[in-house]
Amino acid sequence: MGQAKRRREAGERVSWCRSCTLCCVLPEIVALDKPMYRACGHLAGKGCGIFGQPSRPAACAAYACAYLAARLAGSPERNRIPHPLEAGAYFHRDPVENAVVVFVDPAKPEAWKRSVIPDLLRPELRAGRTLVIFDRGRQMTITAPEMLEAVLSRDIVAFAESEGRPLDVPTFAEWQAGP
Repeated sequence: MGQAKRRREAGERVSWCRSCTLCCVLPEIVALDKPMYRACGHLAGKGCGIFGQPSRPAACAAYACAYLAARLAGSPERNRIPHPLEAGAYFHRDPVENAVVVFVDPAKPEAWKRSVIPDLLRPELRAGRTLVIFDRGRQMTITAPEMLEAVLSRDIVAFAESEGRPLDVPTFAEWQAGP
């Protein structure tokens, strides 16, 4: 019997997220007035300190990255989408914007490129969806497969920095500087 199953049988709440809190740090959360690259003030230990409480914003309660959404739905993709901590990124599908939004973990900026994530993104582009990639304070909008291949083949962020381009997300500089 696995550790998660033992914990679940003992009555503990077991989350597919494990200790991942990237969705509580990387994106902007308007309902909490939380800018990008700033940890949510409700993080406690290895997760959300207001999980399941009425004070938790609806945006947070409704959110699930593709990894979590696939597991919760029992989707055929559930064993294909890598855990965000292992892949160095997570993504979600935004049906309103017809886009897939990718958040790259600044601590592992190249790991996602070696994971199965690019293979999952290519069909999304072919289906006419836009990819929006947030990587170390940069925002890249990808609308064609060849654009994705360019991002995968080199470090676009390093290139932008070498040209002295300003950050697209200024709060990354604060995150980078640390507490």
